[in-house]
Amino acid sequence: MPFIEKRKLRIIYAGSLVAGVAVALVGVALYFKSPRTADYLFMAAIAVGMAPPAVAHALDTRWRESIESRVPELLEDIAEGQLTGLTFLRAIEASAMKDYGAVTSELRRILAHIKLGGTIEEGFEEFARRVGSKMVKRTSGIIVETTRAGGDIAKIIRSLADYLRQAKTINDDRRGTMRTYVFIVYIAFGVFMTTVVILLNQFFYPLIGMGSNIFLPQADYETYRRIFYYMAGMQALFSGLIAGKLGEGEIVAGFKHAIIMIVATIVLFIFFMAG
Repeated sequence: MPFIEKRKLRIIYAGSLVAGVAVALVGVALYFKSPRTADYLFMAAIAVGMAPPAVAHALDTRWRESIESRVPELLEDIAEGQLTGLTFLRAIEASAMKDYGAVTSELRRILAHIKLGGTIEEGFEEFARRVGSKMVKRTSGIIVETTRAGGDIAKIIRSLADYLRQAKTINDDRRGTMRTYVFIVYIAFGVFMTTVVILLNQFFYPLIGMGSNIFLPQADYETYRRIFYYMAGMQALFSGLIAGKLGEGEIVAGFKHAIIMIVATIVLFIFFMAG
């Protein structure tokens, strides 16, 4: 899993913003020639602007989760090494010879920092800052305070590993429960879009678009179609963001859901709407 530095993330966000604005400007240029095409481009600009951050966030989240999932195993091995008579530093060096996925490279960074004259505490503090995970920050903080205070480090680390495993189980259960609510958000969006399709195809288009005189409309069919289109677009955007917040606890995590719903909205209006 790749690690994406904050500087690169800022570049990705800036580039995606520029790309989204560029697509929107193309829509502005086409507005008077082809209003429908411009409408599609305006909505597509939002999806284009969110796509790179969504991918970057997904990769960064996977990298962080891959570390969190292996930290308890690492702590357990360090504690086992100390119980065999190794010092804390030697136990870390022995653990660095094993494969913990992304954690191994971070552990070797800590050892490299120590060899360059730094302390174990500084190495773990830098590790916490680099990963940026609450769990890793708390774990590193406990390790730092434990090494400074002394005592039975192996016992404390083993207890910490057990606690982290229990916390991970609880978090996994919570995420499993929240996926149900994400599914409900998609269902609500599907119901909304179905209602829009029925209203436009079975009500507005037959009565207005085909020139019926059953009632006197306040606007032409294209105006109603555009109103429903932007209503659906806003529904897609905010439903996606809510799904991300519910499912993963972050608004950025909702970008991928919003992109899916926005693309679905554009496809429905291009291929399934009358007129």
